[in-house]
Amino acid sequence: MEPSIKDDRLYFKNLDVLRFFAAIIVVFAHAYEGWLGWYSKPGFMTTNGDHKNFSTFGEYLHIGITNGGFGVDIFFLISGFLITYILLKEKERFSKINIPKFFIRRAFRIWPAYFLVIALAPICVKLVNFAEPTYLPNLLFYNNFHAIATKIWEYPFAHLWSICVEEHFYLIWPFIISFINIKHLGKVFIAFLVISILSRIYFFTNNYDYLHLYLNTISRIDVLIMGSLYALYYNKYGFTLQTPKLVRIGIYLIFIIVYFLYPVYEYNTLINAAFKKYFYCGIIGFAMMNFLFNPTPLFQIPFKKLFNYLGKISYGIYLFSNVLIPIIVVKFMYRWGTSNMYVYFMLNFVLSIGISALVYELYEKQFLKLKKRFEIVKTRRE
Repeated sequence: MEPSIKDDRLYFKNLDVLRFFAAIIVVFAHAYEGWLGWYSKPGFMTTNGDHKNFSTFGEYLHIGITNGGFGVDIFFLISGFLITYILLKEKERFSKINIPKFFIRRAFRIWPAYFLVIALAPICVKLVNFAEPTYLPNLLFYNNFHAIATKIWEYPFAHLWSICVEEHFYLIWPFIISFINIKHLGKVFIAFLVISILSRIYFFTNNYDYLHLYLNTISRIDVLIMGSLYALYYNKYGFTLQTPKLVRIGIYLIFIIVYFLYPVYEYNTLINAAFKKYFYCGIIGFAMMNFLFNPTPLFQIPFKKLFNYLGKISYGIYLFSNVLIPIIVVKFMYRWGTSNMYVYFMLNFVLSIGISALVYELYEKQFLKLKKRFEIVKTRRE
């Protein structure tokens, strides 16, 4: 199945819905972890409601919610697929890749909201009376390596590590696709994937801190590469997915059961450190390809226009939701004298979406208009 083409613009139906899904599970995980840090375990998840020890149900729910950080890998999978596919199309149509224009497009898409968060950081830390963070690692996109070196997750920049990993990927990827013959790209992509796996094996066997496994660009770039492999295959052969609904349902049920039984990011054995996440990534990749290219949908998406829009602003939702957590606790929950968990989560979701929508409409859109001027392969989003 070919991507939708309208006015010669490339468009993958349902991709924004996937982006919103990825963002919301990360947001929920961050908010939940914030609640555990500021308050305690939710009563309904603990034995006798004592807020101390998880019940069996609570333990499984805890694993499932904290696994929401896996949404970052979903973002990586989507980014690797989309960026690589667009670059392949550009090389195919024009016999070359305009690398400066690629960097300009990425800058207009990523930098405005990213640097807005950095600019707002002095206000945020003052509001909650936190220590002033270190700015240079974030300004120069090496936040992930700074966190590895210091072993500190600095507010309000802790979650920006994933943006840094993507920026490192963007820094090398257009050169790889531009200068390597397309018939050799598959081998090169697989080589990068193997290097990522070997790096995690090395970090684990040499007793490196888990942060090297979780934050190091080499350790985490593999899922971006997986997305790139999907793009390479799709560009060459296309996808004609006809996976029956019952098969898909069975695979997804297995995924959900395992998702709530075992942590995605667990580094206590070599297998877990080096290979475990590929079970989750493989099924998500399968789901993504079916969601995008299977002509028989598993279900009809309700409120599709709304979810498409939320997907458009999902980047902002990811950026601002984590920043808001201490502000909500200090400036709302403490001030109102409430410890109602549902109020906390509602404020986080509503404010994250509301602020992201405002930033997108009043600020990011201006840069996205400029971004279009540098497009080689035209794209569109509903």
